[in-house]
Amino acid sequence: MHLQAEQVSFHYDDDGEPVLKDVSFELRGGECVALAGPSGSGKSTLAQLLNGLLSPTRGRLLAEGRPYPKDAAGLRDLRRRVGLVFQFPEAQIFEATVHDEVAFAARRQGVSEAEVPGRVEAALAAVGLDPEAFRPRNPLKLSGGEDRLITLASLLVVDPDWLILDEPTLGLDGAHTARVREMIRARQARGRGVVLITHDLELTLELCPRILALRRGELAWDGSPRELLVRPDLESAFGLAAPLTVVLWQRLAGAFPEAPPDDPTRLEAWVEAQDRDRRKKIPGVLQQFAAGGRLIR
Repeated sequence: MHLQAEQVSFHYDDDGEPVLKDVSFELRGGECVALAGPSGSGKSTLAQLLNGLLSPTRGRLLAEGRPYPKDAAGLRDLRRRVGLVFQFPEAQIFEATVHDEVAFAARRQGVSEAEVPGRVEAALAAVGLDPEAFRPRNPLKLSGGEDRLITLASLLVVDPDWLILDEPTLGLDGAHTARVREMIRARQARGRGVVLITHDLELTLELCPRILALRRGELAWDGSPRELLVRPDLESAFGLAAPLTVVLWQRLAGAFPEAPPDDPTRLEAWVEAQDRDRRKKIPGVLQQFAAGGRLIR
């Protein structure tokens, strides 16, 4: 399913400053695309526009080349195919048990009751939650990280063409963050798309070959994360801070000009490829880096 934004602008108040200004791009089915930008740049508003919760003030959105529907039935179908997990998952939870919360969308789409338990089990397992342990629990009494996984499972149960994930790893431990990574990769392998809204630019480098960067409501970049995140004007021009991987790559490149690492996403492979003498120098570079306060996660 392809999605397009054509000169999309949006403001909440007719007399206020636009939140988005003439934003245009195309999302091709099966892509993993990161959406980045400083706070207030319009990321969450754009997510709600793509999901059909908001309508553009100017411009238009298209799905498979056709304008987004305006009728209730058409919008329901669009939201089934373009699912959105909010940054604050409690806003999406309203059922009394995890089972019913995850099953809600499947039932709404007419999935038979005989099929629902299997779908719920598969969706919970996909996000790393034990179905037997979590099915009967009250979702409003779970941790914030568990709530995030429950809302994600409640969309996976209908397998939408696109998942828009707003800070999906916020509040998750390492194991559950790894499961979210695995889920995104599995969706890509099946031709399902993901829009990843995150301040975790390490995650962007790892998962997404394309990044859209917003700045003051305008689309400031559409291209490779690696090319964007190594730019010296990253903070001044885009309002973004280089991820630790990139900063470390820059430090190692400066320390080893005769054989610098050429890719910040492959530092481990670069280290393994160095001769014994160079490897001995690397810990000293890292210690100086840490002493400067930069090696803090």
